[in-house]
Amino acid sequence: MTTLSMEMWERSALLWRYPWPELRLIADGLRLRIYHEGREAGTILLEQSGAVHEIRRLATRHGANR
Repeated sequence: MTTLSMEMWERSALLWRYPWPELRLIADGLRLRIYHEGREAGTILLEQSGAVHEIRRLATRHGANR
């Protein structure tokens, strides 16, 4: 994640990138569900319980979830 977009990489290959303003993030337990244009674009499973809310807080600060 960057301040401008969310990216998914596999080794050195960029698989996808979405600008923050186009994303909607939903916390679901330890999962962070990522939606783009009304469809689920991905899910991140985090080990620490507070990590999901920290990522949502930072994403909102940088323009996501509008």
